[in-house]
Amino acid sequence: MEIISQDKFVRLEYRLRLKSGEYLRGEPGRPAHLSFIAGCGEVLPGLERRLWGLPVDDRVEFVVPAAEAFGAYDPDNVQVWTRKVFPAEMELAPGQKVLPAELPFPPEYPLTIKEVQGERVILDLNHPLADQDLYYEVRVLEVRPATAEELTPLKQCQACREESMQG
Repeated sequence: MEIISQDKFVRLEYRLRLKSGEYLRGEPGRPAHLSFIAGCGEVLPGLERRLWGLPVDDRVEFVVPAAEAFGAYDPDNVQVWTRKVFPAEMELAPGQKVLPAELPFPPEYPLTIKEVQGERVILDLNHPLADQDLYYEVRVLEVRPATAEELTPLKQCQACREESMQG
């Protein structure tokens, strides 16, 4: 029987919620689905560590603490930006999520506008899930060796990341 381990293709059904009970992925009667290659950095390390070694049809529930998910909220990640970095026609309002493509140096997630003061925009650069523990319910649907076609691009990406960290 295959278990989740290095270079295995994994397919899951899962539900992800916050402590408040708000579902971020899936819902009680309808799970979300996720496929990835284990050990290749495609999912949160804190999630993957808890899946490692599970066989097909296993069902587990666990919490990935904020420190292993998106970290603690950092007040230093609230910054003042100039209005000029946003498209001139774009309306800006407190609480608004700014999509990465709209910014000159796009992050991997939407940022939140905290205040607009004329030409100054106070922007929260923290991940929206900072300070949040993540509650998972998971069922393993499939585990198999990844094909060369699935692995090759991931291994190339890993080699690039490792080179940039060394350089």
